[in-house]
Amino acid sequence: MPIFAVFLLFLLFQPASADAQGLRRANQTLSPDKAWNPLPESEDLVLPMPCGGEMVFRAVAVPAKGILYDKKVIMGVRTDNAPDREIYEHVYEAHISGPFAWRDLPEQWRQRLKAEQKDGFMYYFLGKYEVSLWQWKAVMDGVCPNVPIEEDLARPAASLTWLQMQEFMHRYMEWLLENNKAALPCYADNDKDIAFLRLPTEEEWEFAARGGLNVPEEHRNQEDFHPLGDKTGKADFGVFRTAEKKYDKPLPIGSRNPNPLQIYDIAGNIKELVQSAFQFSIPELREGVALRRLHGSSGGLVMKGGGYGSDESEILPGKREEMALFNEGGPVKMRDLGFRLALSGINTPASASRIRELEKESTGFVPEKTGGVAGHKAADAPAADSAVKINPSGGLAAELEKIIRAAGSPVVKNNLEQYRRMVLDYEKALEREHEDALQNRLRAVLYQIEGLRSIAVRFAFLDRVIQDVNDPQYKRKYLDTMAEYKLLLANNTNNYKDELAALAKVARADIERHCVYLRSEYKGSDLHSQHMLENLDNLLKHLERVRSKGTGGLAKESIWRDVIYEGTLKLIMGRK
Repeated sequence: MPIFAVFLLFLLFQPASADAQGLRRANQTLSPDKAWNPLPESEDLVLPMPCGGEMVFRAVAVPAKGILYDKKVIMGVRTDNAPDREIYEHVYEAHISGPFAWRDLPEQWRQRLKAEQKDGFMYYFLGKYEVSLWQWKAVMDGVCPNVPIEEDLARPAASLTWLQMQEFMHRYMEWLLENNKAALPCYADNDKDIAFLRLPTEEEWEFAARGGLNVPEEHRNQEDFHPLGDKTGKADFGVFRTAEKKYDKPLPIGSRNPNPLQIYDIAGNIKELVQSAFQFSIPELREGVALRRLHGSSGGLVMKGGGYGSDESEILPGKREEMALFNEGGPVKMRDLGFRLALSGINTPASASRIRELEKESTGFVPEKTGGVAGHKAADAPAADSAVKINPSGGLAAELEKIIRAAGSPVVKNNLEQYRRMVLDYEKALEREHEDALQNRLRAVLYQIEGLRSIAVRFAFLDRVIQDVNDPQYKRKYLDTMAEYKLLLANNTNNYKDELAALAKVARADIERHCVYLRSEYKGSDLHSQHMLENLDNLLKHLERVRSKGTGGLAKESIWRDVIYEGTLKLIMGRK
């Protein structure tokens, strides 16, 4: 066979993975939807675009007992040993929340979200993909691209300045308001303050890139990349440079697997500009412990995620690069820099229900029907001090409020009011600390149950080993070790029962709220997540029994039957 014919056959039968190496044929044509949602899913949240296109978002839920609650998150890179990078992205604490509650979302969006996240969460929304060139042209050119489209239109829009990105969002928002205003979230009892497009903050981007609540917190806080699931490496999720593969341009959106939030192209392909200014990460002593915080100088904007020319270490969610908005040549743009959209909203909308909720959370008062905060005017003061009956089980701020209302002297009333604000701040801070402590406590109890199972597995392993041991001395040693394991199992079970007794005193609603958070994190198909969900079910089952009958009504053997596999339990119960 001629060499040329062999070469043609070689090209003809190349596997599809050649596309993944950046070797797609030029001018390949695609259906237009490949440029805005090549991989649709049931929980996609969609905004219409000109030319019949769409902009697809994913909801990012954040646990929040109220509007003013937020979640502490760990930012930056954990395992980078390069000393010269520490001031750029060494780990530091930040906080995340969202502006929207369930009630603020369009009905069609609510139907696509998890019903169990209706209460106790705040939301923001992040683009499922990087903004594609097709989407850019549909908004900016005023002329709809031809159908079918060239493959290049499905690649991310790049080589853009910050101002051009802002102009895209400006024009797209104007089009939405004129043509599809009802598709946007707006605050309950207020249709004037609506959701708007902007670049995501660094916290919003990184929390979502790490997988949000779809990743267990212990992984999200300690690892530099989200769990790989059944994939073998980061190259399954991102487009970046390796020794074997190099790219001269980004691949079409959605060319790799999504992260646990079903967000695509979050690693590599193109760098993404965020709204946050670049600040150094510097150490600071807090109560004798050296922790990192962001430095006070805000420079250029932050770029996240790395691009097709970055190496594997540069596509980690915690990596940070700085971009100047201008340099000596004018506005800065880069051929491997683009953006994805965030859909957010104002924190202080003119919504009566939200104002009442904010006032209650911030001041401790139940606002009057007029919508104002119930204040204490000198004219309201009684002629003289009056006696107050204190409720010993009442909140400190609430009981102090009674004393303030009963004070006759305006000076005393004002002094007490200042003190009440201090007490209220303390109560609110303490309540947030209790929220974090309860979440950590429940997570620790789940691992405690896992520990019972682990002890049982060790016992079963020794039981198998001992079958092949003939030396009486070694056999006696193994039997003694198994007896110690059985005692360890009993003691750890008693400790678990003590924890159940303490948790039984916690309000049922608080436990249930945190269980929803935990179920969100352990929803994966991996063995760890499956075990943690089983442990959570058993915890709630045992807790209910302790609530009704006390720890005496929950025998150790009953706990073991729930958490230890039947065959292993028979071995344990059969040994003296």
